[in-house]
Amino acid sequence: MKKAIVAMLLMAVFLLGGGGLISIVFSSIAGGGVEQSFIYPIYAGIIVLAGLIVGAVDIIVNEIRELKKAMEKK
Repeated sequence: MKKAIVAMLLMAVFLLGGGGLISIVFSSIAGGGVEQSFIYPIYAGIIVLAGLIVGAVDIIVNEIRELKKAMEKK
């Protein structure tokens, strides 16, 4: 669970922090503004999706390790 939370936080920092930095520094090049604000819910969805992917992979890896241990005992 810790891995999923860390992944979500890193993705949030990457998307929101990186996007904010780009919009401040390169606002004339990148464009955007209020008319681009509809993208923010998509960023939130990407952050949640990153957490779900990491959580699912963590569960799968743990199951594979348990199966490997069970097969070694036989």
